[in-house]
Amino acid sequence: MAKQTHHPLEAAFADNLHATGLVRHGGTIVLAVSGGVDSMVMAELFARLRAEWHLDLVIAHVNHQLRGEESMGDEAFVRNHAEQWGIPFHCERVDTHLHAATNRLSKQEAARELRYQVFERIRTKVNGTSVATAHQADDNAETILLNALRGTGIRGLVGIPLRREPGHIIRPLLFARRSELDKFAHDEGVTFRNDSSNDLTEYRRNYLRHNVIPAIEASKEFDFVASLNRLSRAMRQLDGLLTTEVLHLLPTILVRGEDGSSSLNIPHLKSKPEYLQEGIVLEVLRRLGAEAESHKVHQILDLCDLTTGSQIHLSKNLHVFRNRDRLDFVAPQSEPSLHQEVLLGESYATDEFRLTLSKPLPRPQTLGSTRSVEFVDAARLGNRLVLRSWHEGDWFMPLGLGSKKKLSDFFVDEKIPLRLKHRIPILESNGDIVWICGRRLDDRFKVTETTKSVVRLEYGPTVFYH
Repeated sequence: MAKQTHHPLEAAFADNLHATGLVRHGGTIVLAVSGGVDSMVMAELFARLRAEWHLDLVIAHVNHQLRGEESMGDEAFVRNHAEQWGIPFHCERVDTHLHAATNRLSKQEAARELRYQVFERIRTKVNGTSVATAHQADDNAETILLNALRGTGIRGLVGIPLRREPGHIIRPLLFARRSELDKFAHDEGVTFRNDSSNDLTEYRRNYLRHNVIPAIEASKEFDFVASLNRLSRAMRQLDGLLTTEVLHLLPTILVRGEDGSSSLNIPHLKSKPEYLQEGIVLEVLRRLGAEAESHKVHQILDLCDLTTGSQIHLSKNLHVFRNRDRLDFVAPQSEPSLHQEVLLGESYATDEFRLTLSKPLPRPQTLGSTRSVEFVDAARLGNRLVLRSWHEGDWFMPLGLGSKKKLSDFFVDEKIPLRLKHRIPILESNGDIVWICGRRLDDRFKVTETTKSVVRLEYGPTVFYH
């Protein structure tokens, strides 16, 4: 329960809130409380401050269901303390393993993604001003070191921001050392739970925390955490300048399609210094609502040097394709699975196109073939005609070429984005491709001097009449 005495950390906490403007009097703050020492101390500090600052507090707890009974114990522990503080308690249980498998994420990435989703749902539900997480100065130092080892560039060296943009996340404990929070808990009798996973050095952050950082600090030549937090502040200022330059350059590099898609001009992008290339890609990812992680930025930049058609799946909601001199950022669509037997003398329509096949006609004097109208030798058509989507390994004999060509190569030559190849219907006869509709006829079905009757094929977009 909150006490009336003022601990030094309590005064420092209030001073920091004043200085940073993270919290304003009369706000509604959602406290992200796991049950660990940092979040329990944060909740205690806010509880002591709420009357003077006229704050409405809400506690949010996420049960990731990763540690069985231990996870359930954490939930019960936080719930009980919320009652003691007199703070409304909100909890969600999430299936972290399922989310990780479904979205091809690591367990830690999945837990983090779910956690912030829950926080935002609760904040919206209670009309909260912000969500406070208990990241502190040691966490920030570990993040900077980890990012440096990953090669994340300037933005990674910024560390954990005071505010998470976009969003409503604030970090009011970044000014404090872990040892200060531990001392406050000891002095003020703040109880907490120990997460057993924090001791597992198989996780990179834990390995740094338990092995690397203590070895560095053992030299006592410098204050490791303080040094990295000073670096963080300097990089934050530099990042501000970088962001200004990125926003200035972006209109000359980012292309928006009529369908709302986003593309980056590769030659223009690659003409910039590497730090600006990273900044530009990060800004695009943020605008698309994607996780702006360093390894994803590097994957996207590496795509610039791969062949047309190469792609990476950043998430289930965002894919990136190399499309000649562009990088296309697209939301994946379910590939149409078209397979329909068709008959001569009939017309067939979908939401995207209409195909009409005539009955056999006498050979006209002039054919007048276009991209949307073709004539084929009726005698060469088999008894089974199928309209279908592209299949891996498809080949045909393009009119006038006289030799086989893979459809995937044809699409590249036609400058058709790989992501659209499934949307182009193909007419086949007894298993042989007759026409890539609206694109190219197969040489084996062309009209010749000996042709006596033809079939007229007409293909075009579906037209709706209102």
